[in-house]
Amino acid sequence: MSFREVEVQATFSPDGVPRPQSLRWGGETLCVQDVGRRWVADDGQHLLVRVAEGRVFELRTDGVRWWAALRTPPVALV
Repeated sequence: MSFREVEVQATFSPDGVPRPQSLRWGGETLCVQDVGRRWVADDGQHLLVRVAEGRVFELRTDGVRWWAALRTPPVALV
C-alpha cells in the first residue's frame, strides 16, 4: 500500500481531531460517507474513511498536508 499526497476538505475539532468531508483522488472529488478507526503514529494522524461504491481509504495528516492510500477497490455492481 503506497500513499500519495491528496487534497482533503476537512475541519478539525477544538482538540485537533480531523473530520474529513471529501478528498480528491484520480481527478475526482469523493465525498466521505463514514469515518472509521483513527490512530496516531510517528508520521501523523491516520483514519479510515469510506466513500461511494464502498471504497475505503486510509488518510494520513500532519495537520497541514494529507496523504491517502486506497485500502479497498470499488465494488462492482451487478
